[in-house]
Amino acid sequence: MNDNNCVLACVTVQKGCAELIRKGRALAQEMDVPLRVLHVSQAKNILGSPDSAAILNELFSLAHEADAEMNILYEENVAAAIARYARECGASVLVLGPDRSGTAGRVRALLPDEVKIVND
Repeated sequence: MNDNNCVLACVTVQKGCAELIRKGRALAQEMDVPLRVLHVSQAKNILGSPDSAAILNELFSLAHEADAEMNILYEENVAAAIARYARECGASVLVLGPDRSGTAGRVRALLPDEVKIVND
């Protein structure tokens, strides 16, 4: 396994994000690198609703099953937090959900061109 890079799946607290972990796992296995999972929350209390807690728990379980480390960061600037974490863990591929808010574009601007961003 090559520890110099990884695949980073970035998730939100939505059921559909389980697919991002699955896609990240497949890419990581294909590349023979570790998978990491990241959630960036702008709110200090991401467990405000029972649904959020259940979904986050499901995502943690799925990450564990995928042999992936999952982290949560609390930051106002989501794109900057993702880019910083990606640099710190040596991510060569980022798996992001649909880019309705423009986050992927902002992350792209903060990372070297060789880092591949996969939008699902």
